[in-house]
Amino acid sequence: MPKTIALIMAAGTGERFEGSVPKKFYTLLGRPMIVWATECFAAHAAIDSITIVAAPGEEERVGEIVETHRLHKVDRIVPGGQTRQESVWLGLETFDSFAETVLVHDAARPCLTHALVDRVLDALKRDEAVVPAWPVVDTLVREEGEAVDAVLDRVHISGVQTPQGFRTSLLVRAHRKARARGFSSSDDGSLVFALGENVRTIPGERTNIKVTFVEDAVIAEAILEKLKR
Repeated sequence: MPKTIALIMAAGTGERFEGSVPKKFYTLLGRPMIVWATECFAAHAAIDSITIVAAPGEEERVGEIVETHRLHKVDRIVPGGQTRQESVWLGLETFDSFAETVLVHDAARPCLTHALVDRVLDALKRDEAVVPAWPVVDTLVREEGEAVDAVLDRVHISGVQTPQGFRTSLLVRAHRKARARGFSSSDDGSLVFALGENVRTIPGERTNIKVTFVEDAVIAEAILEKLKR
């Protein structure tokens, strides 16, 4: 029976975070960051199973968190690679033939909602590659040295978020092609785009922030508190 798998990426080092613990284990409202997005997928009726890609050596700790917080749809915890692209590939390699669609999500985006998951899944009924995007609000400039070299038109520029949804066969083909060409990207939609395939954008969410710096965790906690209410 065809199924949909959530592939949660938690293998990064989070070097810019500079917290007291690895970013995915940092506590937000009393729970490790990795729990929030994983729980959202676990509670969603359309998600059949969850695979977590963890940093090598952190699999046991992630497994303990999964058990403690009863994240019952987590079927596998896979050690990741040196890059995000390699880590996604290692996760995809564990899928069986029934994995028809996959939603790739960063553990560092804890403020995920069912509404966004619904929009991605709905778009996947018509398209094979779907990415949530949110328009940038800052003025964008290109720098040369310590001076502004050009001001970029932001009208058609958006920031891409996760979860990104794909037909599994297409994403596997995109990763294989990228590996063969030596092409690298930290974004799965970019790998599909590099194949010449259409990547559909859908509205993301302003609150679906990526926690990159410790200061972002404060914002994420405020958002999660509001979402809980």
